[in-house]
Amino acid sequence: MVIKIQAEVYVILLILVVLCSLMIYIGNQIKKSDPAKAPKGIANVGILLVSMIDNFTGENMGEPFKKNFGPYIGSLACYLTVANLIGLLGLPTPTSNFSVTLSLALISWLIIEGVSIKANTVKGYLKGFLEPVFLFLPVNIFGEIAPLVSMSLRLFGNLLVGSVLMTLVYVFTGYVSSFIPLIGRVNFIGPLVAPVLHAYFDVFAGFIQMFIFISLTTILAGNKAAVD
Repeated sequence: MVIKIQAEVYVILLILVVLCSLMIYIGNQIKKSDPAKAPKGIANVGILLVSMIDNFTGENMGEPFKKNFGPYIGSLACYLTVANLIGLLGLPTPTSNFSVTLSLALISWLIIEGVSIKANTVKGYLKGFLEPVFLFLPVNIFGEIAPLVSMSLRLFGNLLVGSVLMTLVYVFTGYVSSFIPLIGRVNFIGPLVAPVLHAYFDVFAGFIQMFIFISLTTILAGNKAAVD
């Protein structure tokens, strides 16, 4: 039996290597910075991004959770941003693969449930499935699983639709270009109309889906942190 490795796996490894190398470099630059002076260059950008993520996490989840969950939210934001935009380089988009979005959603969902258990205790967490009466058990179970399904499908669907639509655009513009004598062998119309569409389907949608995903993670976890 031949095991076929999906192309997205290689792209995921590439993204991880690039992000880890970049984070190590930024960390070293911050360490080299003079504490008595304002940071400059890439060190200033790194500190600004960390501060933004910490504030974002603290506002949505509460200050006690900022220290523990800020690094995860920051890592998630960086990974999703690069993964959503890497299609612009002609590489497969990892987040257009459902196994990738499901894995990311599962990690966030486990964090959300973990926060709920910590805030309400195991007994209180299990008791919540029987409220207001035990007849609501199936509904409450579905309600707990729904965020996992919603988050994974939303991210997957939006990125996949964008990729499919851009493919159709190139196919259509190539078809239209073929009617032009001489130069019709080359799809010259595609590069004229594609940049605007890429700006929406890849850049804008990529950033929006990243923001929605980390927002749902922090907001749902913050809501679970409130003891009933």
